[in-house]
This record gives sequence, structure tokens and C-alpha cells, in this order.
Amino acid sequence: MKQKAVMRIFNGGMKLDDIALTKLFLKQLDNIYCIKKHLLDILPRLADKASFPALKNAILENTDQIKIQVLRMDMIYKIYQAKYRPHNCIGIKTMSLEAYIAAKVEEQTPLERDLALLIHLQITESVEMAYFNVLRNIADSISDKEVVTLLDQNFDTAIKSKKMYELIAKEYIS
Repeated sequence: MKQKAVMRIFNGGMKLDDIALTKLFLKQLDNIYCIKKHLLDILPRLADKASFPALKNAILENTDQIKIQVLRMDMIYKIYQAKYRPHNCIGIKTMSLEAYIAAKVEEQTPLERDLALLIHLQITESVEMAYFNVLRNIADSISDKEVVTLLDQNFDTAIKSKKMYELIAKEYIS
């Protein structure tokens, strides 16, 4: 039986093997794991800066969801018989520091501070969604259905968190 040829437009037919894909996958998993661990540290402090209960509760609820996402990622590390390799994830740390500083600006009204927090929180969720989507695509490419399921769950959680922040922001501005 003749196999249908797959035309690759952008990479000239080159494809990473499963070993290289797994290495790339674990490196990117380390990145999002670093982000999530950092968020577990910073989000309670951002919640303290929130002026209105709806935002404070949303941030604390997101913190609880992140704990579940981290547990799923721990399961993925076990599946691959790997461990998280710590590093800095400087980009997200800088963004969250910026959000923290924006929330401390004295000249702002409570509403302005909350909206500044919401902007940063939505951007952070977008970054998380991108990571989980890419990781899911790599896991799917190497046919790891259990990992795909765990990543789908984390992706869906990030979508829900972003939508929650968007809904709160709309309440503030409409």
C-alpha cells in the first residue's frame, strides 16, 4: 500500500525526531512550570492590592487553579521520568513586578489600580495559553495522549481564568 506524501512548505520536509521533540517539550514545560510557581508566589500579593472583592476573589481562585495545574505538570514530569530544572523565567517575573508596582501608584484611584492589575493578569493568561497550546501540539506529535489530556485541562483552565479577568474588566469599564 502506497503512503501519501506529506508536503511541508516551510521546513523543506525536515522534522524533529521524538527524542528531540521530547527534549524541546521538557524545556518548554520547565518554562511554564517556572511561570506557574512564580505566580503562586506573586498572585496573593496582587490580590492584596486589589480594591474590589470580585477581583480579589478572582485572583485567589486563580491561585487555587494554578495549584491544580502544577500538580498536572508534576504528573507529566513523572510520565517522562524527568524533574523540573529551575531557571528564572525573567519575562513573567518582570511583568508581575510591573503589575505590582502599578498597583502601588498612589495617584491612581482604586478602579485604575484594579484595571492595571487586570491588564497584566490577562496578558499573563495569554502567555500561559500559548505555552500550553504549544506543549499540547508537541505531545500530540509524539502521540502521548495522557500528556495531551493533562495539557488540555491546563489550557482550558487558563482560558477560563482569562475570560474571568475579561468579564471583571468589562464590569469596570462599562
